[in-house]
Amino acid sequence: MVSAFLIDAINNPTKVVQELYEEHTGNIDHFPAVVARHFSDVFLNSDDTLREVLPLDVNHPPESFTHNRSLVRFHGMVQDTSSSPEMYLASLNENKCGGWGISQNMPASEWPSSFDYCDLKEATALWAVTVPGQTDWRTEELTAHSHCGSSSSQNAPQPHKFPVPNAPHIGVQVKIYDNEAAQSLKATDVVTFIGILTSESLDSEDVSSPVVPSLHVLCHKVQSTGDASPREELATVRDNLIKWIADEALGGDEVAAQWLVLELSAKVYTRTTPLLPPSLTLSRFPSPTASSPALPTLHHVLSDLLPQYLTVPLSLDLLNKENFSPESKDEDLHSGYLQVPRGTTLLLTENGVQEGKLVEKGIMNIRAVQEVMDAQTLEYSFPFSKFSFPTDIVTIVLCDGRKSAFFQTGFTVPLEMKPSLKDNLYKPRDQIKIPDTVKLAAYRSFLAAAKQCFGTVQVAEETSKHIQEDFVRQRQEDPSITADNLIHLMKVARLLAASMLEREVTVDIWETSKRLDASRRKRSP
Repeated sequence: MVSAFLIDAINNPTKVVQELYEEHTGNIDHFPAVVARHFSDVFLNSDDTLREVLPLDVNHPPESFTHNRSLVRFHGMVQDTSSSPEMYLASLNENKCGGWGISQNMPASEWPSSFDYCDLKEATALWAVTVPGQTDWRTEELTAHSHCGSSSSQNAPQPHKFPVPNAPHIGVQVKIYDNEAAQSLKATDVVTFIGILTSESLDSEDVSSPVVPSLHVLCHKVQSTGDASPREELATVRDNLIKWIADEALGGDEVAAQWLVLELSAKVYTRTTPLLPPSLTLSRFPSPTASSPALPTLHHVLSDLLPQYLTVPLSLDLLNKENFSPESKDEDLHSGYLQVPRGTTLLLTENGVQEGKLVEKGIMNIRAVQEVMDAQTLEYSFPFSKFSFPTDIVTIVLCDGRKSAFFQTGFTVPLEMKPSLKDNLYKPRDQIKIPDTVKLAAYRSFLAAAKQCFGTVQVAEETSKHIQEDFVRQRQEDPSITADNLIHLMKVARLLAASMLEREVTVDIWETSKRLDASRRKRSP
């Protein structure tokens, strides 16, 4: 049975806000929280009810909503929180609510000739965009069962605020009236907004300011990055996943595929005693031929496995001209490739880099990527200052040399292909053997569970003693071994345990880690 609250909220959200306002007369200061609580109870407690709201996305752009003040849901990334708050008159004549853009449609007769300054309130304004790097299957999950026709997206306003140049996306001005709830929102947060869609000036005080899509938020929910639960039965998926990645995208190299799965199991767990994702280079990765696709098969494979994934095809032209870090210009935050949500995986391909010169911007872009790899922080540039903000990005580099030309990565694994599978490195998508729906879902769940495990992996007491004795013995046999070698192997062991969905590093896992790392180092450089 469909709730009457749900029908009213979908068909006429403005009317519902007004009715709530009349019920809570005299409580203007707390009214935005009342609205947020009401609409949260209606829409955010169930995925099914949430999907009853029409989506705002590239297939359903703002111009496709012909009804003024339509109720929409927008799953987007917060790109810019630096806009000044917007003032609005909370109370109009005849006990009318003035917030949520309602005053825009009010006739002059309903505006008070004078007003109490206590009725003048602030709404938080920010800019949000389509989630950069969100893969197709993840988007389909979020929009499933949406009964809305689709149309092609037109050019989005403020295109410089989207991290990927020239990519289709939605950009929208977001106005949040529950200021206390809005204070916790940060750049790169992924949020589901439920609100009333209008078109308004970007700057109400500037007559020349462009008109942009505006979303008057009724309620919102920040996406959690830790919603996967490790399950024992998923552990059996690991070997099949490694073999599939190897055979389809890595020339049959199961060792390289295993290192890739280890890399995909990592995330930022703690910064106080840093436990951060290492970076990975797959070296000796051949460049595409003139007749093959430009993107490696690995791009398509990772797109099918990960909810957040982006390929950056590096070239001198791209490095020297495009932004990798956000930069504020004229009080407007321009985005960059690295302004992506936490949990994103980046594939950086160096195969398109030709001889030439890196200018200052290119050098700064490389430094920005290296900073993300080493410290998981990204610098935002403002006119008189620079601030570093935390990231959580897994980075994988493909290069055809023995090491990356630009980056120092945590692990370098030279590719060793089987002659019979060398041609699979660059295949069109329609030639990839995609697993059936059940198996592919298991692969996705497994990788999500491995990320959850990574931060919880402990070293058993028995293993700790074994590692100490082992390290002393290795130092006696080879004085060149240092504490850095031990730290490196501990990272491998934690990643291996997480990729096996184990909560502890056991002696067996430690010994397997040593063999795995030794096999990597023995490969031809």
